[in-house]
Amino acid sequence: MKLFIGIEFQPEILDKLYSLQNKIREKVRTARFPARENLHLTLQFLGQTPEEAVEAIKNSLKMVAHDSRLFALSFGDELGYFGPADQARVVWLGLKDDYLVLLELQKNIAQAMFVLGFAQEERGYSPHITLARDAKFNNSQVFMKNGQLDIPVEPFPAISVINFSLIESRMVQGRIVYQALERYRLDG
Repeated sequence: MKLFIGIEFQPEILDKLYSLQNKIREKVRTARFPARENLHLTLQFLGQTPEEAVEAIKNSLKMVAHDSRLFALSFGDELGYFGPADQARVVWLGLKDDYLVLLELQKNIAQAMFVLGFAQEERGYSPHITLARDAKFNNSQVFMKNGQLDIPVEPFPAISVINFSLIESRMVQGRIVYQALERYRLDG
């Protein structure tokens, strides 16, 4: 089973993210867009995981959640991209303000998963919501020199993060479907 750990969003945030995807759609020739219900903030990608490891993962995440506190997140007001400007590998929305508590949570999850034998990410954690992949834009005017895209982002309300989820990614009838196997309430 293919697993990751992430923060799921409420429907009103998913609606705003989907609206932002539609703005991107207007500017691209081609791109792959995650389904509205699959939009999330990844904390740790686990990849292909043996089913017999799931119980240990769940128990470890319960301990992390018990020691972690609630926090707020604010979305950024600009879109960025990874990869070359002519074909953005990932188009993303980042976060703004202080997200030190998020970084602490992610670090604790990564450490707990490392103890269970999962590899640690070599790159530093860069929190973002993936809105599109393999985007080929209609023209280069959309790219700004600071690595951002010239696509307006309407303000998002700050969100309260009260839990995170262990999520399975499956292919169902040709579509990627994410299903939360368990949600972990932040207790600390």
